[in-house]
Amino acid sequence: MRSIKIAWKSLWERKLATLFIMLQLVISFYLISNGFIQLSIPDYASETIKKYSNLDLEKTLTFSVPDLTSDNTWSIERYLKLRKEVSGMNEVSNYGSFSTAYFILSDLKNSDLYEAKNQVLYKNSPLRGKEKLSYMVYFDESIFSSSKIKILKGRSLAKQDFAAEHHEQIPVLVGQDYEGIFDIGDTFSIYWFGEKLNYRVVGVMDRESKWLDKNDYISMGVRDLNAAIVTPFLDYQKNSSPFVISSLQKSTFVSVQDTDDRKILSEKIKQAATQLGLPSPIVRSIKEELDAYKKSKIELVKLNLYAGVFFLLTTSIGIITSTLSSIRIRFYEFGIRRVFGESIIRIARSIIIEVFLLILLSACFGVFWNYYHSATSIIADMSSVKDLFGIALFAKVIILVLLLTFLSVLYPIRVLYRESPYKLISGVEN
Repeated sequence: MRSIKIAWKSLWERKLATLFIMLQLVISFYLISNGFIQLSIPDYASETIKKYSNLDLEKTLTFSVPDLTSDNTWSIERYLKLRKEVSGMNEVSNYGSFSTAYFILSDLKNSDLYEAKNQVLYKNSPLRGKEKLSYMVYFDESIFSSSKIKILKGRSLAKQDFAAEHHEQIPVLVGQDYEGIFDIGDTFSIYWFGEKLNYRVVGVMDRESKWLDKNDYISMGVRDLNAAIVTPFLDYQKNSSPFVISSLQKSTFVSVQDTDDRKILSEKIKQAATQLGLPSPIVRSIKEELDAYKKSKIELVKLNLYAGVFFLLTTSIGIITSTLSSIRIRFYEFGIRRVFGESIIRIARSIIIEVFLLILLSACFGVFWNYYHSATSIIADMSSVKDLFGIALFAKVIILVLLLTFLSVLYPIRVLYRESPYKLISGVEN
């Protein structure tokens, strides 16, 4: 405790130099922690997809047609034909899509309570101030069967629910955050491209229920469904708009029985697209997508890491210079302490603690800055952000902190060690 107080006092006495060094260190640790995060994202996405779904990373494929846009009616019509052909190919064992969107709920019994709840849930997110919006996830039957959604109360979605007509009441599941606001049997409605659709709550999902993020399940992984509404994705909805049709490229999955069928199916999809006059589709397994993401990000990761390490090395020179200056100013103090029997090891320990506190505090600020940016700049699942900023990241940062501390105190302590108590008191340096 005494050593820590002495360290704080020393840092405070040269606060301008300390502040400048800390600023450089914070930037360094921000860049380095961001690089570590980017490197861990594909592995984390792989783990979460396997944990929260039954999708086989090797046997589940996606296919996308380049330059397919919602304003090109000709391409959209042919893409629909391609989807139909693919779903009927012999190698396909499972085929399905999901989608996500934000809607305003109408005709809700507890609308005031619902908006008050969303105000709390959205408080520290980009949805703050948009309490009327509700996050809805649309599953078709085959994709819902690939999820691991658990039911806390009521029932799950049944086979007949996915065959409902759009003019009927459509069964839905609500997240556990809405337990008590939605009761089993409650109804509400939304407007889907101008047409009113009616829904009825049949179950409440368990808090452990999660699913892929449609916008980018590779870099954003899964997101929890605690504040979500899960509903069948009706054929009427999937084909209701060119915008919806084109957006499904990101979230349509094709499964094969055997990994050897992937190449055969890929060639068949490309041949079918060519016959329909479409550009050759990009066909990849989820694992190949994860690997491609990692490869595409590696240069950015290297840049972050190199820049961070460069800042650390240049800042370490500043730390060494500042520490040497502090030692020289305190020569008399150290000399008196040695004369009265204090060992050089104990004095060195106070210097190490001083430098360690400076670097550790800067590292904490840098990592927290990165965490705050990750949590607030995108609509991300907070549990995913917390997992990425877990023990593995902090272990790497602590190792860097210890290594930088060692490098920064090695020479200053050597200078102090070679001086006798007499020369320290007299202020003379060898």
